[in-house]
Amino acid sequence: MAPAKQSSRRFRGDVLFVIAFVAVGALILGGMLWAKNNVSEIKKWRGGNAWSLTYEATSPDGAAQAAALSYQYNPDTFKPGHKDQRLGTTKLPWRTHVVVNTGKEARVEVTPTGDGVVSCRILLDGIRVVASGKSPGPGKPAVCHVITSSTPEKWPR
Repeated sequence: MAPAKQSSRRFRGDVLFVIAFVAVGALILGGMLWAKNNVSEIKKWRGGNAWSLTYEATSPDGAAQAAALSYQYNPDTFKPGHKDQRLGTTKLPWRTHVVVNTGKEARVEVTPTGDGVVSCRILLDGIRVVASGKSPGPGKPAVCHVITSSTPEKWPR
């Protein structure tokens, strides 16, 4: 009779182990599916949502300099706000990489020297042009600006 009780206990232990294993697997799978469907919310909770942008300035008429150049960026992706960077005379072509928080304005303004003309572009991840502009006339500044997508990892087409 003792061997029957031992096998009965072992059977119950095996069943409980399988049930616990299936329950843990179901919880892990459920958590992964929830995270996949809520990645944007998770990123909002953790903070630090920003876009990697490239600002460019050029002169189609071959001018070697811009009289002034200014742009906005966010120095800390975990804090709201932005910083305005102002440069004096700047050699063209010019480019810099910046970070701009989600839902915030990305902006670059280039003022040509003399009666020159200039153009500017804002590129997403250094590839996709999301804003461009050119001087409306000789000596007039070129302005590029765009409001970044407020949804992390989803920039509208």
